[in-house]
Amino acid sequence: MKDLIIVRGGGDIATGTIYKLVKSGFHVLILEIAHPSAIRRNVAFSEAVYEEKWQVEDMTCHLAHDIKEAEQIMKAGNPALMIDPNGEMIKQLHPIAVVDAILAKKNLGTTRDMAPITIALGPGFTAGEDVDVVIETMRGHRLGRIIKEGSAIPNTGIPGVIKGFGKERVIHSPAKGILRNICHITDMVSKGQLLAKIETPEGTIVDVPASMDGLLRGLIRDGYPVTKGFKIADIDPRAEEYDNCFTISDKARCIAGGVLEALLYLKNNLSDQQEETNVPICIHEKQKVETIYADYAATHITKPECVKDAVMNALALGNSGRGVNESSLDAARKIYEVRTKVDQFFDGYGAEQVVFTSGITESLNTVIKGSLNHGDHVITTFMEHNSVLRPLYEMERQGVCLTITSPDVGDIKQAITKDTKMIVMTHASNVTGEMFDIQSVGKLCREKGILFVVDTAQSAGVIPISMKEDNIDILCFTGHKGLMGPQGIGGICIRKGVEIRPLKTGGTGILSFSKTQPGVLPQALEAGTLNGIGIVGLGAAIDFINTYGIDKIREQEMNLIEIFYKKIQKIQGIKIYHENQLDLTKQTAICSINLEEYDSGSVSDELMGRFQIQTRSGAHCAPLVHEHFGTIEQGMVRFSFGHETTMKEINQIINAVKTLAEE
Repeated sequence: MKDLIIVRGGGDIATGTIYKLVKSGFHVLILEIAHPSAIRRNVAFSEAVYEEKWQVEDMTCHLAHDIKEAEQIMKAGNPALMIDPNGEMIKQLHPIAVVDAILAKKNLGTTRDMAPITIALGPGFTAGEDVDVVIETMRGHRLGRIIKEGSAIPNTGIPGVIKGFGKERVIHSPAKGILRNICHITDMVSKGQLLAKIETPEGTIVDVPASMDGLLRGLIRDGYPVTKGFKIADIDPRAEEYDNCFTISDKARCIAGGVLEALLYLKNNLSDQQEETNVPICIHEKQKVETIYADYAATHITKPECVKDAVMNALALGNSGRGVNESSLDAARKIYEVRTKVDQFFDGYGAEQVVFTSGITESLNTVIKGSLNHGDHVITTFMEHNSVLRPLYEMERQGVCLTITSPDVGDIKQAITKDTKMIVMTHASNVTGEMFDIQSVGKLCREKGILFVVDTAQSAGVIPISMKEDNIDILCFTGHKGLMGPQGIGGICIRKGVEIRPLKTGGTGILSFSKTQPGVLPQALEAGTLNGIGIVGLGAAIDFINTYGIDKIREQEMNLIEIFYKKIQKIQGIKIYHENQLDLTKQTAICSINLEEYDSGSVSDELMGRFQIQTRSGAHCAPLVHEHFGTIEQGMVRFSFGHETTMKEINQIINAVKTLAEE
């Protein structure tokens, strides 16, 4: 989600900041503990933990139970709150900023690498070390000031003096136990008046009297378990402050202004400043450097936990279609469920039209060799992977006429002849990351009655694809890249009415006495035992993507590649490869470069050996791309990112490349 800010804590001071940020156009997610203890509860969004939603002034915060629900709340212009005391959502959502507004007077776990921008309120943090900046929270002349070096004024434990009253304004629990409230927030109380009682573990009752005359401005929730000395109430000597019990305080608004100022300053200036001033990460003690994975186009190495669990559980899976015993039937049911998920994911033509293979290479071989005959004409592009090219070359030797053109729709249209049976092309290049206009090509194929085959190796799972809207007849996919499933699983989604000869024949569990392969899908193209473990893992991966949101994955990866391109272009001696003018709306999270005339393998080795950055060098199994760009000898260094990639990693990669370029 664009412009997402995560605020840790939802008390009354934090609420002032949250309110200001939402009103300024940011999406805000609040992370709270399971049982928050706000004193000025009327103006604290943390109350949504107990009440499901809580309104402060004209803004309502809603409790969200998962990421999808939180996003819906934020898209509607409201702050969302999730119970997440350890900040796990920060790792998953990659916000542009994290604001620690817990006000615990010490750091409870916020670190500077959590987000591109980190801000903390009050003492307990050191600007430039724990976080980027600290905001002063002590009342007085410095309230709301931005601290770029050092810390906020230490907490004295004594509240600001109002009408001559200081420490008397705050009431602490006289004993350990369960708080039972007698008075309510906004009550006018007198000194000595009973505010609440404490039910101790020993069964005794301890009174909590008012320490002064005034307005009861804050009181923690009835039934809250407290310890001795726990802050439980707040009295204001000013009776005229009654109306302000329902609005954000002047102190909270002042601090919020400091947060917004710091955020805008850092957002506009920090990235460029870091690029110019960061010390290069040339560290020779490798054991102290975390490896940065920038080869997601090869495989999505970080699998969701649900995928790992599904794979482990599937080790006990039976053999689908090989009997009527419960193990076999259970396997068949699970595999059919995944067929349905795949079909729905790609907006296909039915679960029975989904064929599982060992990967996209087998899928493309099956489709190309099983569809073309002597005398047929087929068109492809010079941006293709060898998984497309080599089967086509083999068919060319068997009498198929092959035309290789650019991925431009106009060029493809000009290459069509009366004998053209198939157009096969990639949705997105594995070298440059460019996405091609498959929808227009698909429409052209449908009009001409030509089979349209799409290689989605680099797009499935990161870009929404609809077979129906894109007029795709045959979609080939792999499970281990953008789909985040296990290696060794892929498949083919086939439009009804399209016939493909099997690449291999053998057992299917049906029509065992037939001398030929059954003609019905999916068995027609699935000879032998299926990779049930991989299929079940793929199903779990699709569930994860559907829950997390493919649009969010796309947005996060676009943000990453936009910043990467912006920074890499500024480094002298770097050449970036792209067929068309860069358009980030038509770009995956891939960027291939060269450093002057240096061999790409040497550059990649330097990045790994000195900086622990994993990239891909060489030809990337796409020889015609290198012929086109003149890099047959040099190859290219490819950087590819996933939605888990952090801005810290992007900056480290940029600094490493810059170091090499300056040497």
